[in-house]
Amino acid sequence: MTAQEKKPLLSKLKDRWSEAYSVKTCHATLEEGLHGIRVIDYEPSKLSTFRTFFVLSGTVLEDPVLWTEQAILTVVFFTCAAPVYYAFHLRGHIDEKLSVNHWLDAQEANMRAFSTIMTTLAAFLLSFYTSITVNRWWTIRTAGIGAIKAAAMELEMYIHQLVTEDEKVLSAIRRYARASLALLFLWRRDELGSVKTELVGRGILYEDECDQLLKCNHNLHESIWSWQAAIISMLNDEGKIKGPPFLCLLLSKVSQGREGVQVIATHLSVKVPMQYVHLLGLMVKIHNVVIAVLMGILFGAAVRDGQTIICSQLFGRTVLMPILFNAILLINAELSDPFDGGSADFPGLKYDKAIEADGKAIISAAESLPAFIAQRRTAKQ
Repeated sequence: MTAQEKKPLLSKLKDRWSEAYSVKTCHATLEEGLHGIRVIDYEPSKLSTFRTFFVLSGTVLEDPVLWTEQAILTVVFFTCAAPVYYAFHLRGHIDEKLSVNHWLDAQEANMRAFSTIMTTLAAFLLSFYTSITVNRWWTIRTAGIGAIKAAAMELEMYIHQLVTEDEKVLSAIRRYARASLALLFLWRRDELGSVKTELVGRGILYEDECDQLLKCNHNLHESIWSWQAAIISMLNDEGKIKGPPFLCLLLSKVSQGREGVQVIATHLSVKVPMQYVHLLGLMVKIHNVVIAVLMGILFGAAVRDGQTIICSQLFGRTVLMPILFNAILLINAELSDPFDGGSADFPGLKYDKAIEADGKAIISAAESLPAFIAQRRTAKQ
């Protein structure tokens, strides 16, 4: 039996309950960003149970824009409800038998049907927009940042095993990959003026390296990969790279890292077409206003009739649907650029430390080989 199988069932259930419901542990790992709290990691179990009602930090519910929009809609809602409440029993001049409440009774079904159509259309457009945005975000993470790290790790592994164990060379490969990623964050946050302070201060580049990089003064996050190619060229000139095929392999890894940077830069520079985003935003805002107006009118009549449950339903629909749609719009706006310092940003410092730590771990593993590998390599030498 494994250690997990030997663990008492009640103990496992207790751990599971604690993981899902405990308020003693935070639902996420958070850090302070430029525009508020940024989520580094989170516990899905706490967001899949009633514990989610006690989650606020790092969510869209902290965005003041969301509540400002809802406050405006609430004002519209009660502004439309007030005249209906006042004129509920007033009769028309043309037909004295027709009062406001009778007219509303006849039109209520049409009003509800129209609001349902608007909600369905807005939900469809939002789901399509969200799918595009999340796919772009995931591509940036996997084909962008993932490619940068993969290229750096493979370059370091191959060069250490088959070319040289020179720590200066291996460290440079890690540092230049870290610099490329850090420069992407600085670019999107309009902080390229502090490149030297950031990169030298964090030990990513030496001061003389930073001075040389700044001479380029353009596209620094991608240009620095030419230094990786220069390392390969230097080793090849020294006769340390064994044959053209291996040289091509190493250069392909450099190309992979540079392509990862290009993927990120392309997705950040070329957004979803503005006309589509504008039309979608306009559609959502029209939907929210229409819902507030129609539900407000029906709310005024329901108050006069003393229909408490109907009143709650009408006000609840005015709150829930607009908040949901506005929240989705705001989340998509954050996901469109996960490098600009917002709450949905990628954890740049975490990725930076991961490249350094994982690169060193690869070297450490290569220096602590299993006995049969080490003995045979030693014998061959």
